[in-house]
Amino acid sequence: RAYAKNFTEEELKDAIDYTHLMGKRLHLTVNTLLKNRELEEQLYDYFLPFYEQGVDAVIVQDAGVFSFIRQYFPAVELHVSTQMTITGADGARFWKDAGADRIVLARELSLEELRDIHEQVEIELECFAHGALCYCYSGQCLFSSLLGGRSGNRGRCAQPCRLPYSVAGDAGPFSGAKKAKGQELYPLSPRDLCTIDFLPELARAGVSSLKIEGRMKQTGYAAGVTEIYRHYLDLLEAGGDYAVAESDRQRLLALGNRDGFTSGYLRGETGRSMISVKSPKHTAKACEWTAPAAGKRKIRGHVRCAAGERITLSLTDAESKTVITGTGGVAETALRAPTGAAEVEQVLRRTGDTVFLMDELTVELMEGCFIPKQFLKTLRREALSTLREAVLKGFRRNAPEYIPSPDSLKKVKGTGRKELLVVCDTTAQLRVCVRRAFVGTAALRLQSYAQAELLAVLEEAAELCRKFHKKLMLAFPPVLRRDAVRAYEQFWICIEKMQKDGQVEGFLAKNYDSLGFLKRMGARQVWLDASLYTFSNRAGEFFRQLGYEKQMLPLELNAKELRRRAGEGSILTIYGHAPFMVSAQCVNKTVYGCDGRMKQLF
Repeated sequence: RAYAKNFTEEELKDAIDYTHLMGKRLHLTVNTLLKNRELEEQLYDYFLPFYEQGVDAVIVQDAGVFSFIRQYFPAVELHVSTQMTITGADGARFWKDAGADRIVLARELSLEELRDIHEQVEIELECFAHGALCYCYSGQCLFSSLLGGRSGNRGRCAQPCRLPYSVAGDAGPFSGAKKAKGQELYPLSPRDLCTIDFLPELARAGVSSLKIEGRMKQTGYAAGVTEIYRHYLDLLEAGGDYAVAESDRQRLLALGNRDGFTSGYLRGETGRSMISVKSPKHTAKACEWTAPAAGKRKIRGHVRCAAGERITLSLTDAESKTVITGTGGVAETALRAPTGAAEVEQVLRRTGDTVFLMDELTVELMEGCFIPKQFLKTLRREALSTLREAVLKGFRRNAPEYIPSPDSLKKVKGTGRKELLVVCDTTAQLRVCVRRAFVGTAALRLQSYAQAELLAVLEEAAELCRKFHKKLMLAFPPVLRRDAVRAYEQFWICIEKMQKDGQVEGFLAKNYDSLGFLKRMGARQVWLDASLYTFSNRAGEFFRQLGYEKQMLPLELNAKELRRRAGEGSILTIYGHAPFMVSAQCVNKTVYGCDGRMKQLF
């Protein structure tokens, strides 16, 4: 996080080693959007020491970062961040085909949607299990960036969703019995997520990894919550009845919550029960946590001692089967009492604060041998150190050399003909726009219409564009969920015919699920919306290699950055309402209750 006390390079390298010695994995988040200079001049040097140390996986949001790491750090696993807003099988398949090893799914999915993705795409799935929820789909929020200059896409979110707001609609200001006098209203602040009761369902849905949201929290919170979830995962794996103790529920609440917990979207829930309307504060009653005794890595040892010969100690790591042999001082001939096997064993079994536990030890001791204890202690210390390095050596890697291209940061000039793209919400807007000579292409937002009326709307839009010699694009929704996919599949044969007949030029995609869907359906021309972020030229090139030539430039880049990013095929937004948030929630439902009709609130 941009405003947190983050790990130093040495701390992270030590953590990678410690994690591996404990038989665990360490994943590193590099899930912010990077600009040209950051990606081309800083990313390689930043990630190189962690890659060489053996970090197991990297979690990314930026397509340019994904492409860069896949090229220069090929042995590390690539995990797609929840910031990529993957909500369906088409999005998961898009990134699997690109080389991803795991998808961290959007938080808004139901258990049925999770199961569908698992059944259709053979890839590891990770989902959020506990902690803070965002009001907006992660990666689709520009609220903090456009309002205050702190981008949530770059680890700087100021959390404006946790601020109080007044709400007014058709029924007037929100007041009266629903809001006590003087009480502030927090309609955009979700309660904290808790899925401890749903672990069996998550497992059956195909989720292979759970994520606990512990950013900017105390150690006691992160460790305590993890400990409880680990206990119930072990209980689930053991089989038998699954039941959560009330004492553990209370402990989770005490560790931290926002006006209680919510089970999130797992059962399709939205609305008031998920929102901490009264207060956005994260309250904790007990974050004290005592670390348990560190685990130990079992090893086997064999020591041989003979008078006049150097002492030898062979150690075998039980897990990796790594074997090392160390030699110590020369054993002496005993003048009085020889050293006994029990005495040798007592010294060598004392592995102290190392990660190793001498599980088995055989002592081969020749008769009449005397060994100074210091010889044994020195040999033990050096052998354990050698074994540690030998085990960790298996995780070390080398990366290909990276030489930045001299053209990577140059200003890019477009040479193509300039034309205007107008994105319309309604056919009424389309009727006005197509009459303007300066408009070259018109795009119609599909989400503006119900499925029953969409075909007639498309026919009217195609006729208008034909009459006035304009190109027609169809703009897909900002988020493409399962039900919408099924709806578009049902009348795709009609859209495909319109495309073949030249009535539809192509499609405007706002998310990876739309890209995956359009690829699966054989769409011929697809343009990228600004929400498919291409902060860098490398990100733009990633998409161009997949056939996506026309790319709308991100709204968060300034004029200087745009000059280095823009080029052939680039589309610059010059006018319109910028979407601050895309949410599965509904402010009207939270505040007034749902009557199933579209509302505009203030």
